[in-house]
Amino acid sequence: MNFFYKYTVEDFDKLHNQVYINQSDSSKRTFKSTLRRLEKVYGKPLNELELDFCKDPIRLHLVFEATSYKQNTFFQTISVCIKILKMIDAPLSLINRYIKYHKTQADKVQTEKIKTFQNSELKVEFNDLKDTLKDYLETENLNDLNYKDFMSVLILSLFMLIIPARSSNFMNMKIYTSSNIPDDVSHNYLINDKKKKEFTFVFNNQRKNTVLPQRILPIVDNKLKKLINIYLNDYYKDNKTRWFLKRNSTPYGELKNVEIQRAVIYSSEKIFGFPVNIDDIRRLYLKHIYKLDVNLLEHFELIYLLGYKQMPIMLQKNKLMYSNQDN
Repeated sequence: MNFFYKYTVEDFDKLHNQVYINQSDSSKRTFKSTLRRLEKVYGKPLNELELDFCKDPIRLHLVFEATSYKQNTFFQTISVCIKILKMIDAPLSLINRYIKYHKTQADKVQTEKIKTFQNSELKVEFNDLKDTLKDYLETENLNDLNYKDFMSVLILSLFMLIIPARSSNFMNMKIYTSSNIPDDVSHNYLINDKKKKEFTFVFNNQRKNTVLPQRILPIVDNKLKKLINIYLNDYYKDNKTRWFLKRNSTPYGELKNVEIQRAVIYSSEKIFGFPVNIDDIRRLYLKHIYKLDVNLLEHFELIYLLGYKQMPIMLQKNKLMYSNQDN
């Protein structure tokens, strides 16, 4: 590592561009700006720090805790440190220490967010959030986002631009290129009809005695269609498993339920300015459709697709109130 002690921001920026040649311009700018931030945090030029920030993740965290920077900024910084350690061929034990610390701290923060907002009562309208998301999708250069950020936006959109089902509906989900629905009911599916340029979700319920074992949900929102097209054409790597939502780094495979939840919280905080979780979105959506037309509460399939076995108590009370008024 000593060889790189005197590297400047420009030196590491050049090395990064050579090693990660296929990364987006946005990712390259983020790498360089993070190095500038490290100079600011430590109060010294990079070539005088002797890679101190890459020697101990706990010590790096303590340095950041003494600043006004948010947790997300620290996580971005430690990710850059991991990149640097890999580029300079640092000992694997040191690289793994940084990776493990990043994961442990990120898991801790996200778990707390899930708990904090699990039962919160948001004073916001569903359509206001939906409009904010659509504005973001129109103005952001989506192709410049790194994989994590793009996946988080895509996952949030799955709960905002169509009926917000449970996260489990998007697990055990395969991509199926065809115009027909597969006979197999052991998986959920994203049907990719290339001829018609259409997408359809197929949710198969394996529970016994279920009223609706299969639900078909065509995607009609053009912005969500565009997102999925970008995902499949520019981000998705087919390793023959055909999972719909999956990681692009170790451990490879389909995203877990908790990872889908975290993605919604992560992207909503960036786009809306505050975090919401999947349960929040479903509650806001129910209030939204209730205000549109009380008769929608009679549509059992909609309630079931949202993930409720029966009509929520809050809406049962409202329905009773309206029934009494009619009488």
